[in-house]
Amino acid sequence: MPFTIDTEITCYLLPQDGPIAKQDFLMHLMDPGETWIIAYAFTLSDMIQDLLNAHAKGLPLHLYLDYSQSTGKTEQPLVKQLVAAGIEVTIGTSPAGSEFICHTKGIVSDPAANGGSLWCWEGSTNFSLSAWQQVNTAMVFSSQKWRDEFVAQFEALRQFAWTHERNLQLMSAPPKDEAKAPPASRKRYGLPAQ
Repeated sequence: MPFTIDTEITCYLLPQDGPIAKQDFLMHLMDPGETWIIAYAFTLSDMIQDLLNAHAKGLPLHLYLDYSQSTGKTEQPLVKQLVAAGIEVTIGTSPAGSEFICHTKGIVSDPAANGGSLWCWEGSTNFSLSAWQQVNTAMVFSSQKWRDEFVAQFEALRQFAWTHERNLQLMSAPPKDEAKAPPASRKRYGLPAQ
C-alpha cells in the first residue's frame, strides 16, 4: 500500500502498488494546468489518450522524450500522433553527449492559474504498460522549489535539443518559448547567455 513520508509526499513501491500508482498517475494527467514531462519510455496508451484529451481542452503540454526510445516501433507512432495533434514534443539525448540517454521520469502539473493544486511526480517507473508490474518506485508530492528546478531543467534541455539536436525533432519548428531557460540552467548546460 502507498505510504506517506510526511504530509506532502506519497510513495508507491511497485509492483505491489502498481494498480493504484498507475490510476493516481493517469488521474493527474487531466489536472487543469500547464504540464511539463521528461520521460525515457513513453508507451502507455492510456497516457497518450489522456494527453490528447488534455490538449483538446487547451491545456499547455510540454514533453521532452529520450531519443533512443522515441525511435522504437512502439513509441514512434505514439509520438508522431502527439506531434500531429499539435502537442509540443522535443526529442533529445543528454547535454553530456549524444551517446548518453535522458533517463528522467518526472512530471509537473501546475494548475495554480486555474485554482488547482501543484502536482509533482518522480520515480524510476517508465511511462509504459509493463512498468507498473516491475520493481519500481514513484513519489507524488507538491513542492514549489522542485517544480521550479524541474521546469528550469526542462527548459534548458529543450533549448539544448533545439540548438544542438535539431535533426532529431519531429516538430517542424521549435516551440515559441524554446529559448527561455533561466540563466543558471543555461550555464549548467553550456547554452549561451541571452
